[in-house]
Amino acid sequence: MTSIQERIKSLAEEQKRAWENEGKPLADIAAERALTADERTKFEALERAYNDYDDRMTLLVQQRTIEERAANFAGNLLGNRSAFGSAADVAQFASEIRGVLNGDTKFLEYIPDANEVRAIMHAEARALSVGTALAGGNTVGQTYLAQLIQPLRQFSGIFAAGAYVFVTEKGDTVTLPRLTSFGAAAPAPEATQIGGTDPTFGQISFGAKGYGEFVGISTELVQDSLIDIESLTNKLIGENISVLLGQDLATGSGVNAPQGIASATTVGVTGATGVGGAPTWDNLIDLQESVLAPYQANAAWVASNSAVASIRKQKDGSGRYLWEPNGLNGAPSTLLGAPVFRDPFIAGVGVGAKSLFYGDFSRYWVRTVGNLRIERSDHALFGTDQVAFRGKLRADGRLMDASAIKHFAGGAS
Repeated sequence: MTSIQERIKSLAEEQKRAWENEGKPLADIAAERALTADERTKFEALERAYNDYDDRMTLLVQQRTIEERAANFAGNLLGNRSAFGSAADVAQFASEIRGVLNGDTKFLEYIPDANEVRAIMHAEARALSVGTALAGGNTVGQTYLAQLIQPLRQFSGIFAAGAYVFVTEKGDTVTLPRLTSFGAAAPAPEATQIGGTDPTFGQISFGAKGYGEFVGISTELVQDSLIDIESLTNKLIGENISVLLGQDLATGSGVNAPQGIASATTVGVTGATGVGGAPTWDNLIDLQESVLAPYQANAAWVASNSAVASIRKQKDGSGRYLWEPNGLNGAPSTLLGAPVFRDPFIAGVGVGAKSLFYGDFSRYWVRTVGNLRIERSDHALFGTDQVAFRGKLRADGRLMDASAIKHFAGGAS
């Protein structure tokens, strides 16, 4: 535990030093003149390194949570540490549970229910349970589910910002009611008919778009590789599927596909003209205040890398940067009091581009049909002596409350 915390602190300090020593001087130059090709290359490398620090610290925070869950589960499984056996036995059992939580050990066949999947998506702890694989196929247990969810949190800022996930067993259309207007009261003088208007209701329907990948690997490679090529293939399939889903959650049209936040949200503020679509500090304040107060307590920013870069370069009248990295404990950086999450599928800064979103992302719902399935067959590619792997996930996404999230749109040229 202490070691992980020290590594998080060390990375945060390195990130801050890198920005102070190398990032700021280049940003100062950019404020005075155009960067040379070498300077731009160096700045882009520093920016990638800065983002890499964020990713590494986030993974360490997740690892710290896994360590805590493993120790607590091992110690409290029987309700009494002394009933389990010696301290060494508890430590060994904790190590085994930690392996399952990390996806390194496969001694448990585990099928999570809907509540446990939601908990994993929101980084909450839940008790493990043992399930039985469905007859007729290799269903995917916790190992493969964790491999999917981790890329989704890394590749999709919408998940990281708190999107709500619900799971259904079947893929038929799910229709949910939605309040579209509150109705209204009216003055009620004495001895007159009381007026007012009724509330109105609508519906939102969730489908199930399929995402999948099929891979064939030679039997020789599976047998002779010095690495676990099967586990690597499973991991890459999960990542590739998550990339497709993450892209739809950001920009999907909503027609036979998820409705991405770029198409589902309304504009909170439009930027000034003649600045290439970049937001000003005043624009950030206006976007934040375009979201109603009840949503502010759980609000977050989701932005493209170029939008984050544009904001980080802004200075006050004395040349001091308005937004500084927190440099503390690996938690997401905050902007105007709310956490910031990068999403690679959000549009970059540009004229008319929706490069920045703010609001309560728990009002964006993602529906999955069961879990990601990753299956192996030694017979599907028998003629070419290959081992076949396939992955499949069905999912959809919808913004349940149009008032919850607003976007910034770059101004005209």
